[in-house]
Amino acid sequence: MFRYVLCEAAGIDGVVDQVSDVIESAGNKAGSLITGLPALTTKLVMAAAVIFIGAIFIRLGHRMISSIVRARGQRQVRNPQQVNTLRSLVSSVFSYIMYFIIVTLVLSVFGVNVSSLLAVAGVGGVAISFGAQTLVKDIISGLFIWSEGSISVGDVVDINGLQGEVESIAIRTTTIRNYNGNVFTIPNGDIRSVTNMSRGFKRAIVDIRCPYEENQQRLVDIIQEEMEVAGREIEGLSETPEVMSILSFDTDAVVVRVAARCPVGENWRIERDIRTRVKARFDREGIIMPHYQKPPTV
Repeated sequence: MFRYVLCEAAGIDGVVDQVSDVIESAGNKAGSLITGLPALTTKLVMAAAVIFIGAIFIRLGHRMISSIVRARGQRQVRNPQQVNTLRSLVSSVFSYIMYFIIVTLVLSVFGVNVSSLLAVAGVGGVAISFGAQTLVKDIISGLFIWSEGSISVGDVVDINGLQGEVESIAIRTTTIRNYNGNVFTIPNGDIRSVTNMSRGFKRAIVDIRCPYEENQQRLVDIIQEEMEVAGREIEGLSETPEVMSILSFDTDAVVVRVAARCPVGENWRIERDIRTRVKARFDREGIIMPHYQKPPTV
């Protein structure tokens, strides 16, 4: 019986010793964590400071780039579209460089060996270069777009069937906004066909559907008379719109085309004015324009 009690006491002592060891180990770990907490906090504060200062430098850099590019554009007598395009491209390159520098500094704050990381990235870059072909193609295409000047910020263009005004040309993408306000971001490498509607001048084109029942020469003369008045009264027209006589014969109408040379971006307004004038003149002359009549229901 006495031996059993001794064994029981020895087992309890073993459990107590294990619990004591666990408590002591937890205390040591907690102490090391508390000791290292100020260092971790300092690193976090330094990283936040690097990011904050980097953001300030990016903002100031964009302002300086805008000022420098604008000043150079004025000295070299460049148009505003080319100046805005150059500003957009340089700002994009500057932003990418600053982001790389900020990430590098933050990693250095946390003790990451940046030189070794760059070496590994260089080796890994060969492996991922095949997957980055699209990115490289976009960047090279962006440089060609800027150097050739085929499009500029502010131009009204048709790119791959998407129409709108160019808002920005970055190192990788081109952004356009259409009349409805929709924004399209197009990778530069995907730009295949570009129609620039903002160079030199535009032509307002109006196709007028005329009835077969009327004398065709009389119709052309009436439209010509109205266009002479329009050339004097419509703002933006420096010459009388050209009446190109009969363009085609449709199943229910004779089509007469009117073309007017006008400033870039004014063609839609001038086309609306011409249509309004022709319709009002036809009404005064008693000419009924062809239109679809719904058959009566039985």
